[in-house]
Amino acid sequence: MRERARAVSQDVKTAQEQNAQSCAGRELAVAEANLRFATIELDQGDSFRAEEHLKLAAPAARRAVERSKDCGKVTVLIREKEVPVVAPKVGLKDTDGDGVPDIDDLCPDVPGPKENRGCPIFTDRDGDGVADDIDRCPDVPGPKENFGCPWPDRDGDGVPDKDDKCPDEPGPKDNFGCPRKMTLVVVRKDRIELRQQVHFKANKSVILPDSYKLLRQVARAIKDVPQLTIRVEGHTDNVGKQERNMKLSQSRAESVKGFLVRAGVDRKQIIAEGYGATRPIASNTTRAGKAANRRVEFRIVSQDKK
Repeated sequence: MRERARAVSQDVKTAQEQNAQSCAGRELAVAEANLRFATIELDQGDSFRAEEHLKLAAPAARRAVERSKDCGKVTVLIREKEVPVVAPKVGLKDTDGDGVPDIDDLCPDVPGPKENRGCPIFTDRDGDGVADDIDRCPDVPGPKENFGCPWPDRDGDGVPDKDDKCPDEPGPKDNFGCPRKMTLVVVRKDRIELRQQVHFKANKSVILPDSYKLLRQVARAIKDVPQLTIRVEGHTDNVGKQERNMKLSQSRAESVKGFLVRAGVDRKQIIAEGYGATRPIASNTTRAGKAANRRVEFRIVSQDKK
């Protein structure tokens, strides 16, 4: 299709050199306008619309060449000197009434300002450089190669799916959209999975030092994807009063949030929530079950694309 466009361009050039503006102005204008549109649409990947414009441009260019063969400069002999005389222009017809004569109007059937050679100036509401008439997402900026729409990003990590080697798991751009491999945490689509529990002093919200390395890796995972919002969830077993367990779980969640913020995580990325004993993952009738229920979890609750 680009080869065809080049062939049409050559015919247009030939017609221009033969002064087609004078003898085949309308044909030349149709060829120039449709060739211009076809070139723009090829650059934007819209082969269907480019084909339609090439179908109009090619025959118009050929007619312009044929009709302008005898349209060049005419010479007359005056006192034995050849003086070039340019053939007079034909009547200045203006089909669309925009004040730009058809012979100079690249869009003779659609009104447009003179500074845009008679073509309308299209709006671009989202400012992405793709005119609204061909922008498939006119209110959301996106690249021309995707018809003005943003590239899909399923995991919300800021790396578009086309470049993301892990499109369902958030990860940093410098790691091709994949989460970094760590020893104590694994980043999933909906959560940051821990390979060991966060430990606290008994019945308190003070984090024990043996959990510092674990939480530093959690902080690293969150900082890698600043688009994410994480909910830190505190849970307890069913020992003690319900009200006391709710306060303890909330306090522990807040304590973990504070650790992560001190480790460099943006405070706005973290929500702390205590659930007490309302969401057990094991039976509270055994010591092992109670230990499993005394836990902290990290849930991915939103993926705000910035």
